[in-house]
Amino acid sequence: MKFHSILFVTLSLPILFSPVAGMAASAAEESCRVCHKMDSKLIGPAFNDVAARYGKDKDAIAKLKRSMLEGSSGKWGTMAMPPNAGLTEAEAERFAHWIMSLNKK
Repeated sequence: MKFHSILFVTLSLPILFSPVAGMAASAAEESCRVCHKMDSKLIGPAFNDVAARYGKDKDAIAKLKRSMLEGSSGKWGTMAMPPNAGLTEAEAERFAHWIMSLNKK
């Protein structure tokens, strides 16, 4: 029973937490949620904190996209973020825009 509950939740995430309304999130985008939550630190910083930190940075989209595709370290403490190998450049771009859109809410 526990396995079925976990499977249901896992399969429901792309529908429930799509980064762009009306568009299904990719599996690679959903893997971000293993370490990041909306409003609180999990392993990595909250999406809202990332949006706030880069809010006035004109290069925010490019920086976020690069971090997603190549990984990063030292930006949010000692924990390194690994590259998301399954994420395409287009998905990283879309997800970076979604993160930055959190500043408008």
